[in-house]
Amino acid sequence: MLPDQRAPLSQSKLFWLLQMAGWTGWMIVFGLRDAFWGQPVTFYLTLCLEGGAGFLLTCCLRLVYRKVGRVTRAWGARATAVLVASGIAALIWQPLKNYSQIEQLSEFEELYHFGVSAYFVGVLSYSYAVFLGWSGLYFSLKLYLRLGEERRSRIQAEALAVEAQLKMLRYQINPHFLFNTLNAINSLLLLDDAPRARVMIQRLSEFLRYSLEGEAAAKVTLEEEIRSVRAYLEIESVRFEDRLAIQLNIETGLASCSVPSLILQPLVENAVKHGITQSEKPGTVFVSASRGDNHLMLIVSDTGPGFTVDGHHQLEPGLGWKNTEQRLALHYGDQFVLERRQRNGGGAEVMIQIPIASEGDLL
Repeated sequence: MLPDQRAPLSQSKLFWLLQMAGWTGWMIVFGLRDAFWGQPVTFYLTLCLEGGAGFLLTCCLRLVYRKVGRVTRAWGARATAVLVASGIAALIWQPLKNYSQIEQLSEFEELYHFGVSAYFVGVLSYSYAVFLGWSGLYFSLKLYLRLGEERRSRIQAEALAVEAQLKMLRYQINPHFLFNTLNAINSLLLLDDAPRARVMIQRLSEFLRYSLEGEAAAKVTLEEEIRSVRAYLEIESVRFEDRLAIQLNIETGLASCSVPSLILQPLVENAVKHGITQSEKPGTVFVSASRGDNHLMLIVSDTGPGFTVDGHHQLEPGLGWKNTEQRLALHYGDQFVLERRQRNGGGAEVMIQIPIASEGDLL
């Protein structure tokens, strides 16, 4: 499971949690105000009445907004619903607030002196602003959650796609490679070269175990990945005999660094396929790993014809390259570099640069 794939809190539970927390906080703030001014205990009872009424009215607003949302998706209609519904809620809430003030402060004379319309002017100021503000928070939260859900769905879809690609990579063993390997083992046995045949069988066993087992889309240590690459190249070296040389250059202290499983395999296969098979001269496949300031650099190169056809046409990236790029993007976002270039001295070179992570970061 990816680090961000923890089960999110349902929208309904989150709404009720924030609703109760918000109105409880509102009552606490105004309760502290009344305590500062030394108001009697009955003030807190009316404050609970106001807070409870606000809680119920905003729950009704939620029902209205959900109803409107099911009927239309037009922003104009939704904005109108917010303005009208918030105004109605304010008209209901303000008399409850003013009634408690009249009862507690005995403001009957003020009500008579200023008039009912002036006394309830708070409908157009404080109360209306409260419900408009609540509505704004409600829709902002819904938008945020929807964007988060779309992001999780996109990541999950990408993860499933890459997992399927990795499974294909694990089970899509080149039949020519397997046939040639078994044929080479048989030839060694016919030549009575049992020690080399045993080594070949051991390398093939290591390569098949690593390729066919393990959790899809998981990370492994660089040591495990290099061991599989070495097994594959040693098997191919028997097939090509003197035409294939291998050079592995792994900087000390990098064995426990984590890398995506089978991330080097397609690159090494391409180096053998395009760098050795298509060349009549002996060639070398190089695999190196080095440390930067805060990144791990992996390079696979060969001494073949490079990324050109007939010396001037650029060879287009294949499916293995695209899968490698997608897998790196899934694991590291935009914190990776994948480049292919002509190797100094002739041949092709592919470079992967990823953030350094140790074995403790694999989960």
